[in-house]
This record gives sequence, C-alpha cells and structure tokens, in this order.
Amino acid sequence: MTERALLPQFIREAFEDEKADEPAVLGALLSLEGALQEAPLQEAAVQPVAALNELTPGPGVLGRLERALSEPPQRYAPFFARAAELFDLPESAVIAQLARLKDPSVWSFAGLPGVARVRVEAGPGVREAETLFVRFNPGARFPLHRHVGLERVLVLEGSYEDNTGVLHRAGELREWPSDTEHSFRVGDETCIFASVVFGRRFSSWPLRALASVLGH
Repeated sequence: MTERALLPQFIREAFEDEKADEPAVLGALLSLEGALQEAPLQEAAVQPVAALNELTPGPGVLGRLERALSEPPQRYAPFFARAAELFDLPESAVIAQLARLKDPSVWSFAGLPGVARVRVEAGPGVREAETLFVRFNPGARFPLHRHVGLERVLVLEGSYEDNTGVLHRAGELREWPSDTEHSFRVGDETCIFASVVFGRRFSSWPLRALASVLGH
C-alpha cells in the first residue's frame, strides 16, 4: 500500500490535479493525521489547519483542505467514535448524520430563543430516547429543568457553563442521571452538541406546556 493510499479520503481528494507526490509532503500529512488523533480534544479540531499552513504543496491544496476541515462532517472528525457510541450507530452512519449539518435547512426551531435542533435516527440502544444535534447561539440560555431519565451530551464545538459553575467544552461527554437538575448558559461562540435524553421536565409550567406542544 502506498503512502498516498494511507491518507484520509478528504485529503486524497484535495490533491486531485496537484503534483503532491513528494515524500516530504505526504510524510508531513501522515504525521498531521497522527497528531490529530493524539491532540487534546479541545485543540484537535483546529490544530490541522494551523499545521497545514507550514506546508508548501500549493494554495489550491491548502484551500481545499481548510474547507474540508472547517465543515461538517470532518470538522468533528476527532469525535466520530464517541458520537457513534452515544447514538448507538456505526461510525459511518454518524459521519453521514454529521454531514447533514452543512445544510441550513435541516435545522428547526427548538422552542427557545437562539436554539435549533436536528433529529437523529439513532440505533436500537437509544431508540426510546430523544436523540438530537442541538445548536445554541452565542450567549443563549437553557432554563432550569429536571432529568426524569438519563441524559448524555457530547459537546462538538463551543462551550457552555451550567448553574454550578462547571464549564463544558468541545470533546467532553457529560451525563446527568435521573432526578438531577440544572440550567446553563452558552459561551461567546456558537455551541453544538449531540444529545441523548431519556426524559426531562422544565421547572416552569409555561415551558412544560411548550415542550409538550413541540414534542420534547
């Protein structure tokens, strides 16, 4: 197997019509892939683009690589395996689900200001849960609610701080058992996470009524 064959597909595609067979360039990209896998989770999503700026295979290659790394699904490549476990799906199915997020039309209003969602067709292990990608605008707030079943959340980008002062950042998987409660506020950047919720109940009765209408 050649070194080129070992590269991820999206990198191989970036080299179409480019003279990039030089061992130094291919070796650097292979090292980059290894660095991506070993990097701290909160840095992994941005490290590749910065590292690629030090290479010199040509502006067309760098542009295509940067675009590939900045958009779903490859934007969330460090988290494919954990998202697959969360949704009880094969990794290939999770990648396909994440690829949908490039389309603005898939996002629907979630019933709260600055919050949108995309439903996920999850696997049998979480079929009874609400399975979603959720996007929060910068500074959005999610009101106090109680979990009446397990909730698991994997942060894909951005961060949020809950009412206990704990900061949840990209790459972190959090669990809230049944009968726990919290509220949270999103940081200064858009926050997107994958969530599996087996039941929640808002503390405010107007929100409970809204949730029943929206099917939460």
